[in-house]
Amino acid sequence: MGSSWRRIIIMLFILPILLAACEQPLLDPDRPVTLTFWHVYGSVADSPMNDLITRFNRTLGREKGIIINVTSTFTTSSIHAPLVAAARGWPGAGALPDMFMAYPRDALAVGPERLLDWRSQISPERLDQYVPEFLNEGSIDGRLVILPVAKSTSALFVNGTIFEEFSKDTGIGYESLDTWEGLFKTAEAYYQWSGGKAFFKHDDWLHYFLLNTVAFGGSFLQDEHLDLTDPHFQKIWKMLARAAVAGHICLMDGYATTAMLTGETLCGIESSASILYYKDFMTLPDNTRKPLRLKIRPVPNFKNAQFLAIQRGSGLAVCSGDPKKEYAATVFAEWLTNTDINVPFVVSAGYLPVKIDAYKDFMDKKNIPINHEKEKELYTAVNKIYNKYHFCIPPYFTEYGAIEKKFNKSQHKILKKFRDLYKNKLPPENIEEIMMSEFVEIMK
Repeated sequence: MGSSWRRIIIMLFILPILLAACEQPLLDPDRPVTLTFWHVYGSVADSPMNDLITRFNRTLGREKGIIINVTSTFTTSSIHAPLVAAARGWPGAGALPDMFMAYPRDALAVGPERLLDWRSQISPERLDQYVPEFLNEGSIDGRLVILPVAKSTSALFVNGTIFEEFSKDTGIGYESLDTWEGLFKTAEAYYQWSGGKAFFKHDDWLHYFLLNTVAFGGSFLQDEHLDLTDPHFQKIWKMLARAAVAGHICLMDGYATTAMLTGETLCGIESSASILYYKDFMTLPDNTRKPLRLKIRPVPNFKNAQFLAIQRGSGLAVCSGDPKKEYAATVFAEWLTNTDINVPFVVSAGYLPVKIDAYKDFMDKKNIPINHEKEKELYTAVNKIYNKYHFCIPPYFTEYGAIEKKFNKSQHKILKKFRDLYKNKLPPENIEEIMMSEFVEIMK
């Protein structure tokens, strides 16, 4: 028998084996694949995301052969640094997880080329079910590297228990909080009424300047650099600087939620997802408790400026390179964004759903599974925001995360420094110019 015939016979034996191997599923319930996961939805012990993962692992995950293992949880702002450290292989950082929640700035820092393009796993017909703007936010260089899971915006959270006492004595109502001019004026009145307490705290000063500079028609970012010379920025700065030096703004470290739950301030501008952390009471410094009746309103705007609000919310990113893990992550992602799963999750965490039909229902105030009065407050405010405001997506480029961190840190440092300096004496008339000059030097 010639060598050609021998090769043909061997191939006839081998071909069925190769075809059978090709037909083997990527997943095997008897040999499950484990995906490590970092997320930003609450602590390990108390998280709606962890509850969902437990549910997935016991149901579809067990059926398919997938185990999701949460190895770390963070806040949306704190996840960036460990992702960068892991991506760059810094000493002690450990490896990147198989999946993580990410903003575009995080994906850029990790390297979009290292991440799964969801379009390679999810059909166009299924992707068409997602809100297009949410998909656009997760696309970098033509690749969909962040799949939307839940979206949020910012809102004004108010301690209604104390505000209504203040309102009864002063005649100042909630409508005073509709504009920044009204909010700063109310902050001054509250400082006098309360015997020297700060009125509000903002979780992200960069967003304050970004939104309001653009709302006036200005430009806060030029060629991936901050433009601190814009006249609209200068106007917004002056009002803030004066209020900070006067003690009207809470400058304690941490989030507005913490400041409100400890009675340090009356209201805070923060992510709608902050509702996850609010309790029905506040614990004062002397360890006494007082009821906290939460009122939630749209973010203020300046008079004669456009109504703008932040569109935010991280999405799911997956490290590419392992076909089995990529497929397993896709099974989990599509389960997580299924309307029946996604809607109860987003409501419990203060977000909006990502599929078009569910999103429209929320905007029409239909089919929202409200379980608590604070959720009703939140989604009433969010509905007003989404029907009245235009949305601004924070720009993303490689250094945006570093700029954001430096800006917020420097801003806080300057405000606190001059508040401490003039706590017991009158500041000079040009205090805002002095503060701005020092701030500009720090930001160079």
